[in-house]
Amino acid sequence: MGKGLDNNTIASVKNGNFLSEPQTDFIYAIVGEELGFVGALAVIVLLFLIVVECLRIAANAKDMSGKLIAGGMASVIAFQSFFNMGVATWILPNTGLPLPFVSYGMSSLMSLMIGMGVVLNVSIQRELTFKEVLYTEY
Repeated sequence: MGKGLDNNTIASVKNGNFLSEPQTDFIYAIVGEELGFVGALAVIVLLFLIVVECLRIAANAKDMSGKLIAGGMASVIAFQSFFNMGVATWILPNTGLPLPFVSYGMSSLMSLMIGMGVVLNVSIQRELTFKEVLYTEY
């Protein structure tokens, strides 16, 4: 279950200065320490659900540009998540990629929010059925 949020022990990875940038590049290590296995797994599941939803939107998009936009955002989120978690668990070398929607960097957060806004716009753009065309007032 972890050490708890905002723990103050000096043996903590966050407070003991064992990590170079705990708020950005190594935020997944802090999540794992403070929230434990349950919190780390919750972050993985939530990011996976975002990627799956982007892929679902890409599959249902009405044109190729919508498919590319939604699929591209899914791949960006999956790629950055995999590499950030790999760096935090020492599987990969330090790359400097933030964890999407979790890390401290404002430019990354803003670009991901803008991208997700475009993906949501793609999701509401759909082809009308014949029945909807008949009953739509222009």
